[in-house]
Amino acid sequence: MSDKKDELEIVKHLTDTDDESRIEINEIGWTSRAYVIDGGKTVFKFPRSAKFREECKHEIAALKLLKAQTFSLCVPVLNWTSEDNSYFGFCGTPGKPLREVIDGLSDGQKAEIGTQIGEFLWQLHGIKTCGDIKTLTLEEQALEYQNWYKKGRNLINGYFNATELNVIDGFFAYEVPESMVGTSELVFCHGDLDYNNTLIDSENNVGIIDFGDAGLYDRSQDFRGMDDEILLAAMMKAYGDDGVISKAAAETTSKMIDVLNLIYCIENNYVDGVDNIENCLKQVKLKILKN
Repeated sequence: MSDKKDELEIVKHLTDTDDESRIEINEIGWTSRAYVIDGGKTVFKFPRSAKFREECKHEIAALKLLKAQTFSLCVPVLNWTSEDNSYFGFCGTPGKPLREVIDGLSDGQKAEIGTQIGEFLWQLHGIKTCGDIKTLTLEEQALEYQNWYKKGRNLINGYFNATELNVIDGFFAYEVPESMVGTSELVFCHGDLDYNNTLIDSENNVGIIDFGDAGLYDRSQDFRGMDDEILLAAMMKAYGDDGVISKAAAETTSKMIDVLNLIYCIENNYVDGVDNIENCLKQVKLKILKN
């Protein structure tokens, strides 16, 4: 794989950018490194290793689908790809992550943002797909997450007492398979829509980024990352929830992701940044242990 110097030269050449002060290297991504030009107007992503090129391939396929659509909010527009999936570049979206601003939003602003997202999801879920697109039913997701938990279970032993561990074990053993039962219809979803991948500009316009997990899922997949009650209610209303969204599946998936994120952070000793051991631990205690 290329190093940062090689990657930077590729970015400078393709964008005709000589001034390196315009380029920010973002190391936050677990599977890829991003080069952000002019505050996000242009972004390049490079997978961190050969095994993550498949994810790069999936995101390129998703961005190609998006490019053929016209949305009411901002999404990345694919402009550059490499033949071996070693990088891709796109016109970015403006704004700050919703995670950074949500605590300062009024109820009306949350409702406005939720409405934009709900309308976007209704259109996104209607896209007809073909080619190399990931496909997972809710039942397949549940089994996959259960297996990930079993593999990393020993890593969380030192963070919970025996009673708490029994509650978490029971959640994965019983609540997960009971609630992760979906409809027969799978739709094209973002796959990882949450506060980090939702951007808000100064006028509360929404941008959606990071389509690396996009694929065919139960439509509840795109509602599990938004747990603010006002924002979520506005999303549901704008989407036109008529029973097709499994709220139980969305809530359960959200809890599972919190535990798996905690395991990942412990395994990689992530103590800094937004997604770190302390923050993930708080979410698990709040959502699953209710304390």
